[in-house]
Amino acid sequence: GFSHADSSILGVLMNTRALMELIVLNVGYDLGFIPQKVFTMLVIMAVVTTVMTGPLLKVLLPRAGHRIPVGVEA
Repeated sequence: GFSHADSSILGVLMNTRALMELIVLNVGYDLGFIPQKVFTMLVIMAVVTTVMTGPLLKVLLPRAGHRIPVGVEA
């Protein structure tokens, strides 16, 4: 299996799925399956977790022994 550090990196990278999540949320909201308050909370969560991806990777990659190339912004 993966090490704890690599598993954490993989988990962080899975948070980049926000575009698909927003599409599914919009369809669910339009069909009336998701109330407006829940829709709003889930949209905010999708945006926040996606924004957190870069900074978290910047912290986790060096801890796992991976190098971040010079000039690459997270």
